[in-house]
Amino acid sequence: MTDTFYHFRDIRVAETPAPSPRAELHRELGRTLAELNEQVLRLDASDDQLRDYIQQARELKAAMAEQGQRDYGTTLRRLLDGEGTGDDVTDLVDFEILTGKASPLSPPLELWLEGDKVKGRGIFGLAFQGPPGRLHGGVIGLALDILLAKTQDFVEQIGVTGTLKIRYLAGTPLHKPVEFEARLIRMEGRKLICEGSVWVEGQQTVAAEGIWISPRGDYRLKPEYAELEAAIRA
Repeated sequence: MTDTFYHFRDIRVAETPAPSPRAELHRELGRTLAELNEQVLRLDASDDQLRDYIQQARELKAAMAEQGQRDYGTTLRRLLDGEGTGDDVTDLVDFEILTGKASPLSPPLELWLEGDKVKGRGIFGLAFQGPPGRLHGGVIGLALDILLAKTQDFVEQIGVTGTLKIRYLAGTPLHKPVEFEARLIRMEGRKLICEGSVWVEGQQTVAAEGIWISPRGDYRLKPEYAELEAAIRA
């Protein structure tokens, strides 16, 4: 059987390799720690119980520290050289903030490509609260930065955030499905302009516009997405 290798540019939204058994265990650990994040908020426990939990947490931290961590730089180097394994891909994406399925900082926010759009969905708990019962505006900004950046899956270059403008139209509630959507607007040389929106139960709560900058060469659509040219406004 021929081994499959991956390049960094091959990693697209919702198109990562099937997780290995080890990656599945990492995801389960991440979900469990995310649940602890929720439970520790205003935990109604006695002083003795809190001291016991602190000791247990310290013991777990010490036990995990003995295992060490895989070197991120080595993983990234293999992917940039086109020699990454499936586990290298999941090591990269599974621990991303908000979207990583193994990250205790993630709801997770699920992302996928649909036609000429990047779409997303997530349910945010108390750990992400700003105003009472509402999602923190900074978390929304982070989610939109991630979402709009994924419009680069349609193009051949990879860039960085130049500007991100956000208009908050209404409060975004916790504990309800939050829908995200982003699309390309146009390309101007090394600038990629896109827009995004946030919706809850059919109501738009946030609008955003962003510019991404390619450090190496002009943006252009990938050949497989050439038909999107008509969908990009002049």
